[in-house]
Amino acid sequence: MKKLLLASAIFAILFSSCGYESKEFKALKAKNDSILAVQEQQIAEMNEYMALVQEIDNGFSAIKQSQDMLSISSSYEGQPNESLRTRFTNDLNTINQILADNKSKIADLEKKVESGKFQSSELRRTVNRLTETLNQKNQELEALSAVLAKKDITIDSLVVETQTLLRKTADLEMEKNVNLQEIAKQDADLNRVYYKLATRKEIKESNIDVDKMKSTIRNGMFTAADKRELDAVEINSKRARVLTKHPVSSYELRKKADKTYTLIIKNHTDFWSMSKYLLVRID
Repeated sequence: MKKLLLASAIFAILFSSCGYESKEFKALKAKNDSILAVQEQQIAEMNEYMALVQEIDNGFSAIKQSQDMLSISSSYEGQPNESLRTRFTNDLNTINQILADNKSKIADLEKKVESGKFQSSELRRTVNRLTETLNQKNQELEALSAVLAKKDITIDSLVVETQTLLRKTADLEMEKNVNLQEIAKQDADLNRVYYKLATRKEIKESNIDVDKMKSTIRNGMFTAADKRELDAVEINSKRARVLTKHPVSSYELRKKADKTYTLIIKNHTDFWSMSKYLLVRID
């Protein structure tokens, strides 16, 4: 992310002294386009990770349903009959299969994280913890299967084991939710942009230096937005001049019937390729 911002800042500075047809401009734009392509790949990988984690979560939801079926009244006395033993065995086998599937998916996720361009130490640590927990649960299920074969074990003991597995599954789900929140935050940071409509006087009083936008600006002075969703900016002024650097082909200042302007963003990627800030003077 820092590399992307640095490249955009350098690109904007050099653009002021280089024309669209100069070799310097073309070379810098090619480098900037390469960085943007890497960013788009990172976002795609991140979305793939989130989808895979959601599949794992759906598996644990199915486990929860099977575990609910294993719950029996603590007032039951005596040994389980054959029907109950069959039901317990089938339910535990179902849980075991789902855990095996989730283990395979987590291993796949781990490979994607290691080889992908989107790097997240938090996600990597979470994958490791998930793998360790799943291995432990498989051992617990093997122990429960052995218990079912013993005639001197009461139903209550099986319930205790199942409830323990349920609690650990809940802990794993909580951990997954924390990871999803971290990924969502990184996604928002990657796509956050800022815009401001101001008069000449307001720009001067705010001490905004267009040529040194990154170093002089305070994000709180601007309106934040997601660049993927910002298609237009209503200027509502009969005068409008874009002060920040953006490729002219990527936007349009469209005059409405009341002679005020709306800034239409035609290409989100190109428009924000030179700066993540938009400053429009309205007088």
